[in-house]
Amino acid sequence: MRAREGMALAKKNGKPKGKQPKPPEPARRSIRRRYAEGEVSLADLATECSVGCSTIHRIIHGGAATPR
Repeated sequence: MRAREGMALAKKNGKPKGKQPKPPEPARRSIRRRYAEGEVSLADLATECSVGCSTIHRIIHGGAATPR
């Protein structure tokens, strides 16, 4: 019951439900280019795009990120 109340409140406040969408392809190309040129670090890109470092790593290196 409490979970449903929380979901209803989130919906009322406009929060998305479920898995977050991945960055669009133009943003992914920009991430790859900027990292290859040495403009920014993985952590800076992650902060800038509001995603985790592992997501940026997957975008740059393709496929799934390896566990630490």
